[in-house]
Amino acid sequence: MNLRGGIALIKKSFFSYIASRGFYWTLALGWMMTPLIYMFVWVVIAGQGSVSGFEQSDFISYYTILIFVNQLTYPISHWTVGDNIFNGTFSTWLLRPLPVIYEPIAADIALKIACAPFIVIFIVIIVFLFGFRLSLTITNFLLFIVSLILAQVLRFMFGYTLALLGLITSKINSFLSVNDILVHILAGQIIPTILLPGIIRHISVFTPFRYMLGFPIELIQGKLSAEQINYGLIIQLIWIIIVIIVNRFVWSRGIKHYSSIGG
Repeated sequence: MNLRGGIALIKKSFFSYIASRGFYWTLALGWMMTPLIYMFVWVVIAGQGSVSGFEQSDFISYYTILIFVNQLTYPISHWTVGDNIFNGTFSTWLLRPLPVIYEPIAADIALKIACAPFIVIFIVIIVFLFGFRLSLTITNFLLFIVSLILAQVLRFMFGYTLALLGLITSKINSFLSVNDILVHILAGQIIPTILLPGIIRHISVFTPFRYMLGFPIELIQGKLSAEQINYGLIIQLIWIIIVIIVNRFVWSRGIKHYSSIGG
């Protein structure tokens, strides 16, 4: 592992983002507005009562945490990798004495650091205006950290693997758009996954999308039993292993195809 090279890439990407921070802060604001709108909708629906055990305060804390978790796990590089494949920049990545995956990882880390001050201020304003209630135990917090790290790895590798399909097909943007739609529906952005209608909820339990967002949030909110937490962590690990295996297959096939057409 070339740690020095990785840090250099992070610095390069960070200064690039800082130079255009207005654009990226606007982009981050766009990502945060959608959960905020859904929060308002569900707070109004809940009224003074509850929706399947979720009160107004639960929806406020859920979507506030969702904003944080989504910003931390969203892999913007799954779009930029595809762009770099098509514009030829990817070829220069192949010439570097570093694994290609270093570039999207560095870009992701750099963007999160660049946007962090703006995101923290936004969340503080939400908490100040609407309040925030969360019954937290040390055990739940530690398990949340574990699930959050796994969610980050899963979401990044899933998006990166889809992006590498750009080595084989020009239809990659369609795959990425479908991925974002499925995350939106099945990961808990529109509604907490435990409140999804019957058949959709059962489907979400077996897909990777719930474990990218909804699962860590429901865990820290105390909405899951010990058995559900253990099951969720195991599913996260299983999906990570599956995605890594698929990633290696796509990379192997993709790089051969890319080289054969003169990439």
